Amino acid sequence: MAKSEVIAIVAERECLRGVRFAPRGRGGLTRIGGGVWPIETPDEEAMAEGAEKGTVVESDLPLARAARAARDALGARQVVIALPLSRLLVRIMKLPIEVREDLTDAVALQMDKLSPFPGEELTVGYEILSESETALWVFVAALPAAVFEELDSALHAAKLQVIRTDASALGWFRSLCGPCQLTRPGRRVLLMDPDEGWDLLVLDHGVPVLARGLGAQPDVDALIRDLTLSLMNVELDAGESPVTDVLVVSKSVPSPELVEKLEALTGVAVRHVVPPTEDGGAEGVAIRTGEGATLDLTPQSWRDEIKESRIRKRVLTGVSIAVSVWALFMGALFSGPVVYKQMTAHVRGESRAHAKAFKRVSDTRDRVNLILAYTDRTYSPLEMLRMVSSRLPQGVTLIAFNFRREDGVRVSGEADQPTLVYDFKNAVTEDPLFESVSLSGPSASKGKHKFEVDAKFKGVTRK
Repeated sequence: MAKSEVIAIVAERECLRGVRFAPRGRGGLTRIGGGVWPIETPDEEAMAEGAEKGTVVESDLPLARAARAARDALGARQVVIALPLSRLLVRIMKLPIEVREDLTDAVALQMDKLSPFPGEELTVGYEILSESETALWVFVAALPAAVFEELDSALHAAKLQVIRTDASALGWFRSLCGPCQLTRPGRRVLLMDPDEGWDLLVLDHGVPVLARGLGAQPDVDALIRDLTLSLMNVELDAGESPVTDVLVVSKSVPSPELVEKLEALTGVAVRHVVPPTEDGGAEGVAIRTGEGATLDLTPQSWRDEIKESRIRKRVLTGVSIAVSVWALFMGALFSGPVVYKQMTAHVRGESRAHAKAFKRVSDTRDRVNLILAYTDRTYSPLEMLRMVSSRLPQGVTLIAFNFRREDGVRVSGEADQPTLVYDFKNAVTEDPLFESVSLSGPSASKGKHKFEVDAKFKGVTRK
């Protein structure tokens, strides 16, 4: 839970919406401020004139002015930024539980395949939504470089540092969970109409299984068409399930045409929900941050900037103390901290360059290892069954086959003659995959000789 203040800002195209929360007893949060700061459309003639004279700077741009206004109103220095789904590449993936330990590499590999921005660097973040014995439901989002560059210049001009980057739709979902009882059993369609355009969440028993930014739609038919395709995708990924509830979250009442077509599509009545606040989901983002949400799309360069700022602050504090003490005794050494700072910056720059090259090679190696692990079928159940079947002598009947991934295989059967059992056990023993092979039986029963062979795998590491 949060132990310090949380300031969350949702960056929409027409405005910035922000809230400020302070910690309260038992790790909770309480709202102490908020607001909306419009991003004014620039005067093209004035901008052109300023560009000719060379007087236009980053701090004069509309987004930078809005960010500076939000910083002054919220008393912000370090903030959590949230972006609408329309500005992100978002997928909710169902992955096998076996990739749990390699989840970062797995989602990065999947997003590289799905990305419509070939050759463009993406910042990828993920958050586990649900986990069962066999599968993971993971919310995965990627921040394109173009969106990052636009925000980076404005935040830099406003002197704001981003400590985490979230999706505003998850903030909406967190804010509406309690009032709308979204965690009840059944499939729910949550259609949100923020100023950015329509956002869609489909929930199964309170767990999102689809998230999509539909954007601004020209008419109701276009919205229904996109919604129909989205529900078909949900059935392919999460299975068929009747829709039990449809919620339209908007400040204005949805049109009768939209309600009629939504009810015809889903077969259930449509509920209209007025947003509890006008913060664009920023309140839910702040609460998620206090609860330890793991989704983070913050580019590495932003994280390095915060880290360097902290290091620089500590270094400057130490240097200031050292200078004050030494200035009393030796004024000649006053320039020492300046030289030390330059040397530190030079070494840090070289270290950063080496670290970047090392990370690139390390990421490539990890991806290759991950792909090799996925394609290795040496110890698969089908391979083991094929091996056992190929070694069965004529006259031996296989009754049971038990495969244990981390242990070995156990085979039960019956034979016409006891010698056939020993022949089968010896054939399995000769296989190099097994460390030991034990035999129980054979025991005569009703003219047959029953047996059980237990083969243990050699000690190897498998994924």
